[in-house]
Amino acid sequence: MPALLYTPVVRSVSHRRRRWLLLHASIDVLISVLATGVWLLSERSQGVDTAFWPGFIMLLLLIPLGLHAAVVLTSPARASTARTPLPPAADQGERALATVLFTDIVGSTERAREVGDRHWGELLDLHDRLARELVGQFQGRLVKSTGDGILALFDRPGRGIRCATALRDRLRGSGMEIRAGVHTGEVQLRGDDVGGIAVHFAARVMAAAAPGEVLVSGTVHDLVAGSDHVLEDRGAHALKGIGGEWRLFAVRA
Repeated sequence: MPALLYTPVVRSVSHRRRRWLLLHASIDVLISVLATGVWLLSERSQGVDTAFWPGFIMLLLLIPLGLHAAVVLTSPARASTARTPLPPAADQGERALATVLFTDIVGSTERAREVGDRHWGELLDLHDRLARELVGQFQGRLVKSTGDGILALFDRPGRGIRCATALRDRLRGSGMEIRAGVHTGEVQLRGDDVGGIAVHFAARVMAAAAPGEVLVSGTVHDLVAGSDHVLEDRGAHALKGIGGEWRLFAVRA
């Protein structure tokens, strides 16, 4: 994924040290090849008795040199970098482009009162399990649970839309209805959390959705134009705390 969700970090050696090791290994390989060639030419031009001992000593030197080169050329390449879902501490507060998905269980308080605490807890566990599964399936990052919903990030708006509709459809069979909002914009990375206007915008888009509806911003609408997503214009909305009016679109079920 882009830099938002996955940032390369150095784990075992610095890039400068890795370049030095690769240069060292390359020189070892070159010396080994040249020494082997000298040895073979020496054996052809001299008798076997006179060439054996120098050649034998060279062979003993070339074996550890070759092994060292093999280790240097392979091990650092695998161990020098790894992928981590969070940026290093020095990069906290960095801004990055992402698609933000907010969901909310409709009428969660009334539903909890109807079914009782125990059964409601089981339904929430089901919700959280399905959310984790589907966010992972669509290659997103589950930032947090909001108690009766989720905040997730995706590198593409289409994946955020598909995750939202899949979660809605899966939960309907268990008697839970959700609303969802999807927006693409710059977010601010804040440790395990995210912030920024784009996050608030997505939350306001979700709040404008009807039960069972997945609403997307005009930005998302423009980004997925030409794809297989069918979006219906829901007109202009005033989003609390954002200012102005913004066109929202509903994902056709």
